[in-house]
Amino acid sequence: MAKTNIIAGLDVGSGKLTAVAAAHDSETNTLQVLAGRSIACKGVRGGVVADIRETSAGVSHLLGGIERELNKDIDHLLVGVRGAHLESFSNHGTYNISRLDKEITQTDMKLAIENAKAMPIKNDNEIVNVITQGFAIDKLRGISNPEGMEGSLLEVDVHITTGSSTHINNLAKAIQRPGYKIDGTYYGLVPLGDCVLTQEEKEIGAMIVDLGGETMSVGLYIEGVLKFSRDIPYGCDLITSDLSRLLHTSRQNAKEIKEKYGVAFPTFLDEEGEIPVPSLDGRSTHNIKKSYILDIIQPRVEELMEQIQHCVATSGYKNLPMVGVLTGGGSLMPGMTDQAVNILGLKEVRRGGVQRELVTCDEQFLDPVYSTALSLVVSAMDNPSYDDFSRESRGGSAFGKIGRFFKGLDLFGG
Repeated sequence: MAKTNIIAGLDVGSGKLTAVAAAHDSETNTLQVLAGRSIACKGVRGGVVADIRETSAGVSHLLGGIERELNKDIDHLLVGVRGAHLESFSNHGTYNISRLDKEITQTDMKLAIENAKAMPIKNDNEIVNVITQGFAIDKLRGISNPEGMEGSLLEVDVHITTGSSTHINNLAKAIQRPGYKIDGTYYGLVPLGDCVLTQEEKEIGAMIVDLGGETMSVGLYIEGVLKFSRDIPYGCDLITSDLSRLLHTSRQNAKEIKEKYGVAFPTFLDEEGEIPVPSLDGRSTHNIKKSYILDIIQPRVEELMEQIQHCVATSGYKNLPMVGVLTGGGSLMPGMTDQAVNILGLKEVRRGGVQRELVTCDEQFLDPVYSTALSLVVSAMDNPSYDDFSRESRGGSAFGKIGRFFKGLDLFGG
């Protein structure tokens, strides 16, 4: 009987860890999600490790719980990172084809990419992802795959994400402490964009925003490829803090009120009425109007959208017509898409998770909360262009190259 290998995607988020475990479904020829969980973790803040013991305990609890549920070990683990320490930019590389036959090979393509990667970066930083945007042969642009074509000068445009080696290594140590081996890492926004956006959206120009608790990730796709990406060190936990402070209640109570009654736009305030709010010590309650919740939430949401607007203004692509897709836990609040249309100036905005046709799963795993974890697994299995994206492994502690790793591995047994 064929062995079923379990592959898991771990999204290291804002004060929480989210994971899904999946395997290949031979009947539908799709990825089948077998289990998934999301837990709070005080050890991570803004996507980076603040307490290695707390983070290790969280990883052990999360992944161990999934393994017990499946009664199987996780065979391969992919990790998605985020945080303000990540920086992304574009660069250009060239490679001269000096052979007589002039036929371009994969080796030539990789050498052009290596030349594009050869640029100064900050001390204690390293390259996390390199995404190929497109090639040119003898100045003729718009070539997606030049292998087998003829030319003398091969050029390539790439999108590079760098991150702090300290933060990445601390995260690796926290995950390895409970005994898990990391097979690869991504800047979480990269696979997320591929699995949440449609190709048509990418072609016309699309913005993807992952609304996390302590960070917001923003990506811009132009003519089908990722041109700009950045993490903003603010997120929707600020809404929880505002509610806690102004309603004089605990953060947990404020979070529950936000999720149950919170709206970001006036038209989503279904009816006027009062709701009970527990006091800080939990010994008493007081009533407030629902409209007061809106009065607290709306200004903060507008401020977050303005931060996104400011971020996009630095990209050089702010005047292009775009559609927008909001994902992540913060996108679930009613009225978020309306605020995005009003403030970001987009023609159309939708809330989105991983496209259903990419996976076989229960409805719960299509929730935007699971989008990054799920897209890690989908992309690593299905996208051969990720061959050069991931960080080189160094000894036993680093992240391997995802594409090559999976190309040489029988994921689903034999």
